[in-house]
Amino acid sequence: MRYFVTGGTGFVGKNLVRRLADGTHEVRVLARTSSNTEGLDLPGVTRVTGDMADHDSLRRGMEGCDRVFHMAALVKEWAKDKALFDKINVDGVDAICRIAKELGVERVVRTSSFIAIGQTDGIVADERAKRDPNHLHNDYERTKYLADGVAARHVADGVPLISVYPGVIYGPGELTDGNIAVKMLLDHMNEKLPGIPGDGERKWTYAYVDDVVDGHLLAMEKGTVGARYILGGEVASANRFFETFESVSGVPKPTRHVPYWVLKTVAALCELRAALFGTYPMITRGAVEVYKHDWAYDCSKAKNELGYACTPLEEGLRKTHDWLISEVTRRDRDS
Repeated sequence: MRYFVTGGTGFVGKNLVRRLADGTHEVRVLARTSSNTEGLDLPGVTRVTGDMADHDSLRRGMEGCDRVFHMAALVKEWAKDKALFDKINVDGVDAICRIAKELGVERVVRTSSFIAIGQTDGIVADERAKRDPNHLHNDYERTKYLADGVAARHVADGVPLISVYPGVIYGPGELTDGNIAVKMLLDHMNEKLPGIPGDGERKWTYAYVDDVVDGHLLAMEKGTVGARYILGGEVASANRFFETFESVSGVPKPTRHVPYWVLKTVAALCELRAALFGTYPMITRGAVEVYKHDWAYDCSKAKNELGYACTPLEEGLRKTHDWLISEVTRRDRDS
């Protein structure tokens, strides 16, 4: 089987490519010249130089391939050029679908995000949720929502597309912007975390990275074309997340809670500095708005139709802590 993978140099993508590289498949990974490709020198894995804005590179990668995992996205809170969000997250989906249809690709699994489904204040939602387009908090959320519309149009036009929606992904792997939960835990372990936003009682869905990779593979094998599948895990508040981490690591949970109005003020100053000097803001006002809501989802459809399974939060955080300790030790040894 020949696979083309976009986003294969990222957090979830590298984990997926390693699973595919079992010696029986040919795997082509789209990679920018600046991408970190460490760990991808694997049997059957080749790199296709390009990016989501270079549609010729997408075509080169897909030619002769049976299946496509489209995982690439601009996963950031802010970009100096906001048009990049549309170019990568929206136009990229359009290009993947269009080229896949032209080349007769057998199946495409597209990675979206829980944030595209929308906030779930007070409830636990599933794939049938109808989101309010008037409550989009940042350009990442806006473009992931718009990409859903693009995907739906291509499905109606005959593209064999399946979409998956991971929760907040955590676990061992690259410390990229897609691994924000683990970067936060590392800051907490190093006493660099300012505190928990608000009262810490907003509920989010946490998905262990190995489960999410399993979900992608299951969607490719068993998913219904046109279907959407939430790849979630346990629903927990920030308070319970850190309490659970304390129980498996011995690191005391944060005691400081930062009011939203303080975060909004700091975010405004960070954005002003970013606009003046081009530096990446530590936090944005859009991110603060995201923190103010529940993002809780039910993954029963993926369990029932695909055989998806969820790692308990305590187990996942224990594995994550053990990996962080080993990774920090390795870096100290290699430095």
